[in-house]
Amino acid sequence: MKSAIKKIFYILPLLLYFFVLFTPIVTLGYEVDSTNYKLTGVTTSGLGGIFESTNYSLISNTGQISADPRNYSTSYRINQGPSEAFTAAQPSIKCFETTTNGTTNCTSGPTELLSGGMVAICGSTGCYNKARFEIEEYTNPSDTLYTVQISEDNFVSDVKCVSGSTFMPTSLSNCDINDFRTKEYWETEDFNIKGLNANTQYYIRISALHGNFTQSDYSAISSATTSMGFVEFDIDIATSSGYTVESSPPYSVSFSGEERLIPGAGAVTAPNLVWLDLLSNAEGGVAIINQGANGGLYSPTTTETIVSSNLDLDGALAEGFGLQNYYIGYDASTYLGSITATTNYLGSGNVVGEVLTDARKVYDASGPINAGRMGLYLEARAAESRTSATDYTEFITFVSVPRY
Repeated sequence: MKSAIKKIFYILPLLLYFFVLFTPIVTLGYEVDSTNYKLTGVTTSGLGGIFESTNYSLISNTGQISADPRNYSTSYRINQGPSEAFTAAQPSIKCFETTTNGTTNCTSGPTELLSGGMVAICGSTGCYNKARFEIEEYTNPSDTLYTVQISEDNFVSDVKCVSGSTFMPTSLSNCDINDFRTKEYWETEDFNIKGLNANTQYYIRISALHGNFTQSDYSAISSATTSMGFVEFDIDIATSSGYTVESSPPYSVSFSGEERLIPGAGAVTAPNLVWLDLLSNAEGGVAIINQGANGGLYSPTTTETIVSSNLDLDGALAEGFGLQNYYIGYDASTYLGSITATTNYLGSGNVVGEVLTDARKVYDASGPINAGRMGLYLEARAAESRTSATDYTEFITFVSVPRY
């Protein structure tokens, strides 16, 4: 009887010591009997190695660390059982971005993104209908496949997958093994989530697969909010050196001093130009149109109008009024649009484009625009028969029209 008690005396300190240090991993149980004592809950998995006492040893192994709320921990669990050795490593999301400006957590995207953030490839304020994510694969080999899920309510009830073909959210029933793709495949596409709604917060998570029955737990969730559709349009009045000048309304340009209109004299150019600023993230670009109130320079005193049209003011007996492009500037990028003046406003010398009572497009942007700046000359010529007056006036409205 004394020898049996002595054995129990040795095993109790060992098991207590083990239990206190590793409570989270005690999961299985069977009975250990002696003449006077019974211990339950002894069998364990975890923290590999040999644990020794004077008379006893325990041998156990450990699995991978993984996020899974089913295992009574906020963030971690110790995986148990031989099957865990075959499960793909749980990935994480390196970046999920829509509107970053100047910096980025992404590392494999286009040069413009890496140096300027998503604004550099989506236009001012960032993307309103698409996003980019990248994968942290950890120990997974390069041929590991990944699937992506997306939600607008943090996976409470709205759960979709991202198609590996269209890169657009779709119902889970539409996704299969073909929507598991490699890290290289996902990240080669610059915008690898498309078809999003503007001004909406999205959540994504990813899972890895490396062979049959090896799918990992889903990663921790990452979120990003898409931009609103955005356009900023501004008018400034300045001389031909006013590339960066900012001015406030009311805006006016006068033919005055040496540039005053004299009947029968040659064409003159107003000393100040109309400068236009444009910022936009509209994928389809932006049209800038002009529209006049009078269709030319009108004098309330004489009730006469110097009619605007597309013409060369240096032509014999020419009379008219119009606009001519002077300057176009914008941030050049593969991912952004360009700005061009339409044909009628691209003249040189004294060739001008019309300002009519119905709209005419003067500039066209082919895509998103950062730092757009344009300058327009105003030119006029009065015929010799035109009555002199100081109140020849036109009210010109410029409108930007984004295309989403």
